[in-house]
Amino acid sequence: MASSETGAAGGAAAGTGRIAVLAEHVRNQIAAGEVIERPASVVKELVENALDAGATQIRIELSAGGTELVRVSDDGAGMGAVDLALAFVPHATSKLFRPEDLEHIASLGFRGEALASMGSVARCTILSRERPAGTGGAGATGARIRCEGGQLSAVEEAGAPVGTSVEVRQLFYNTPARRRFLKSAPVELGRCLDVVQRLALAHVGVGFVVEHDQRRVFDVEPAMDLRGRIRRAFGAELAQALEPVEARDGDLVLTGFVAPPRLARADTARQMWFLNGRSLRDKVLLRALKEGYRGLLFESRQPVAFLVLSIDPARVDVNVHPAKSEVRFRDERRLFGFIVHAVRAAVSRTDLATPGARLVDTSLRRAGFDVGRELWTARPPAEPFVVHEAPAREEPARDEPARPSAPSAPLTAPAPGPRTSVLQIARTYLVREVEGGFEIVDQHALHERITYEALAADLARGALEQQRLLVPELVELAPHEVSLVAAEAEHLKAIGIELEAFGTTTIAVHALPARLPHPRPELLVRDVLAILEENRRPTRERLLEEVLHRAACRSSVMAGDALSQEAIQALLARGAALENDQTCVHGRPTRVRFTLADLERAFLRRG
Repeated sequence: MASSETGAAGGAAAGTGRIAVLAEHVRNQIAAGEVIERPASVVKELVENALDAGATQIRIELSAGGTELVRVSDDGAGMGAVDLALAFVPHATSKLFRPEDLEHIASLGFRGEALASMGSVARCTILSRERPAGTGGAGATGARIRCEGGQLSAVEEAGAPVGTSVEVRQLFYNTPARRRFLKSAPVELGRCLDVVQRLALAHVGVGFVVEHDQRRVFDVEPAMDLRGRIRRAFGAELAQALEPVEARDGDLVLTGFVAPPRLARADTARQMWFLNGRSLRDKVLLRALKEGYRGLLFESRQPVAFLVLSIDPARVDVNVHPAKSEVRFRDERRLFGFIVHAVRAAVSRTDLATPGARLVDTSLRRAGFDVGRELWTARPPAEPFVVHEAPAREEPARDEPARPSAPSAPLTAPAPGPRTSVLQIARTYLVREVEGGFEIVDQHALHERITYEALAADLARGALEQQRLLVPELVELAPHEVSLVAAEAEHLKAIGIELEAFGTTTIAVHALPARLPHPRPELLVRDVLAILEENRRPTRERLLEEVLHRAACRSSVMAGDALSQEAIQALLARGAALENDQTCVHGRPTRVRFTLADLERAFLRRG
């Protein structure tokens, strides 16, 4: 028995246990894995400390993407020798003192873990000189302390400007397994720049300079506003297209900018949220942003936005993750609705049409022209550009029995008066003159938006009429699919769809919305089924909206439908009467707009 216990203990000597308290430097290295993942983590923690210290100018120096050197210098309050001696001690902080302080955190840092983590996995030095409270001058000298692999030096006197400079060299020099996971210098530099750019956008009024291997790679001046900082970081084209967001609901304040849907991206790299000065990637905020663009953006595309949310610190818990990248809101439902409404209002004010300039450049490149240079060495004199109105006339439609010769939903004719003939291309696109140029309209996308808005307006008024079928339409489904669809029967009545289970494998459709001129019950039922399978337990509102989206799509004029001039003019007039006629319900643009400058560029009249 005794020998068995000894074996189970792995050969431990009698009277000794297997559980032991880890050494402090080992604990710090383990903690460093949660706080310091790569050079960008070092940059984030040090810059946040500088901001908490009241800095107005922050300088970041990097070498080898930050793996060999990260030095952050600021003109903040600085530290004296007594505080400096505690800088690398775990959980030593000046930002909270009592448990109650965790419920009202207004600073960016508060855990007291970052410097201790850096000191355990790198060679670190802090040089600081504080500005005495109540005086305009500074202390006579500064002080310095070093920490290498968790080994602290004594604090020594040293000359220094007011503020603090923290130097972190050879990150993970004593943990080679961690160092091997770092990427190349350009990749790590990109991550560091992303951190600095986000903090620079979050803190208007603070100047930032970043140097990499003694070359300046980013800078913003303290006086630069948010739009100017976006321009500096991401270019003038994006900055100029942004629409301001300004909304308030009690203690909730949302400001910033959103971009038109045409500037959406495949990734979320340009979705930036700033909460009380803190840059974060919160799932609730990202979901609210995407919801604000719903119906105006392809599902696979990501909106571009730079949004600043101010809220009482007591209403948000930032003490969720060591990296402070996640938060928890006290009243998530109210916040979500507030953001969605504000974002949607701003997006609706943007120019949703697709500009033709990029298409012109693409065509010129395909033709072999270098669009980045002057197209003419000697530019010919500019000639006036005049568009002459052509008389309205109808083209005889080709015999095509599969396609109707008029819209599949009724169009109200516009008011009488002079009008310009609109050209239909390939029975799909409508070309018409507009002020300053011309635009090409996708007839299906536009009619889809018109049909959906009419259905949605009827639903909002509670006046969505039904068309009862003389003989119910039977749709065959699998038994589990019948149960899934039949469970939503009461909700679907609100939009004029009346159905019920008819046995275990059949759905009987009794009525459909009267506004749909040529509904196909089987396709509509299968649309409902697809929505339910794609969205687990959708809300009533989401279900009805998605069903109306698909019903509008199926009931609109299609690509290939020949339209008369009267039908075309009616379609454009009804679109112009909508609040938004520039995207279909799936977020696809309804039109591409070309300016006269685009035409002159296409014909090599200008560079």
